[in-house]
Amino acid sequence: MFLLKKVLLNGKEQDILINGNQICRIDDDIENDEAEVIVCQNKAILPSFCNTHTHASMMFLRGIGEDKELFSWLNEDIWPREAKLTPEMIYHLSRFALLEMIKTGTTLFADMYFYPQETIRAVQDMGIRGAVSFLGMDFFNASKAQIQAAEMETFLNQKAPSDRIIKGLSCHAIYTTSKPLFLKAKELATKYNTFLHIHSSETNQEINDCLKAHHCRPVQLLRQWGVLGGQTVLAHCLHLDEDEIRTLAETKTVIAHCPSSAFKLNSGQMDLQKYLDAGIKVTLGTDGVSSNNSLSMLWEMKLAALSAKNKANNISAGKVNDIFQIATRNGFEAFGLNAGEIAVGKLADFILVDLNNVFLMPNHNLISNMIYAADSSCITDVFCNGAPVMRNRIIPNETEIKDHFNQIVSFFR
Repeated sequence: MFLLKKVLLNGKEQDILINGNQICRIDDDIENDEAEVIVCQNKAILPSFCNTHTHASMMFLRGIGEDKELFSWLNEDIWPREAKLTPEMIYHLSRFALLEMIKTGTTLFADMYFYPQETIRAVQDMGIRGAVSFLGMDFFNASKAQIQAAEMETFLNQKAPSDRIIKGLSCHAIYTTSKPLFLKAKELATKYNTFLHIHSSETNQEINDCLKAHHCRPVQLLRQWGVLGGQTVLAHCLHLDEDEIRTLAETKTVIAHCPSSAFKLNSGQMDLQKYLDAGIKVTLGTDGVSSNNSLSMLWEMKLAALSAKNKANNISAGKVNDIFQIATRNGFEAFGLNAGEIAVGKLADFILVDLNNVFLMPNHNLISNMIYAADSSCITDVFCNGAPVMRNRIIPNETEIKDHFNQIVSFFR
């Protein structure tokens, strides 16, 4: 049990009582002898971030294959190195990724990568939340599709080690994954009431190839296959026509917007405001560091806001409150969690920020400051599920985690 004393919430100093994994009381002056008191002078509380699309273990690829077109980058620089990864490497790479996420205020991330059990092990150790998926990518090999379909169900059947871990499925993309595996993944996601994570509509080449092969666009193809819906998360979605926008809104399909990756790979620019106006649930992700170089949701929020204004040619597009919501509440809701807000009854996933930090001064509009000015130095404490994972900028075992990471990087040199 924790008691935050005199923490700034919505412009007013409040006391906040955390009991178990929930915010149980917010008031002017709370006394509780059983709670650990945290004095929050000159600090504000905000919901933590949800990174709805990443490949956490790609940390060892930061800076590899710069300035290349997407498919050349994948085939020449990424996939050959990934083929050498071992399960133990994934565990240590994931822990290093979680260091960066915690330092930048993320407590839930949606991961699409190999050896998901190792990512789960890292999530369990580090204390945050992971929506971890088994990756379906059969390259249109029928026998491989059958094997992966069986492995998907085995993965979902195995009990998660804690309620901080959500097991789901992913199909990499329509250009790497066959229709039978997509259909099986959707069937299993429905059966086990979990999410399905897919790359979609990221590049013009993907659109053109889909038109040639299937005589329709990617979202239209996914609709034909019946894999859209409220538990489906489509990463990127940079190139949608009006019909596809309506389809995603009607089916309540979630989009994971990754603006840094889109700009870095020159894949395109999302018309974010158009999607929001259409009623699509948009969330925010970083993608992996190999196509972003950072797992910071702070940077992602700023670029999302600037990109929205630029694409719409409208200063009122990408409003700060909308951007903050897609980085927090929308993401948690997409994965069925009652979090992303500081309110009684919500899960206690939050950050404390230092109002004396130069990037947060003056505090005319804290949300605006967090989007346009803040960096990781502004975040002093991170709580997930009612427990601290960073206190006074200290994360347990950080040196040991870095040492293991550096050993893996040396192996790939």
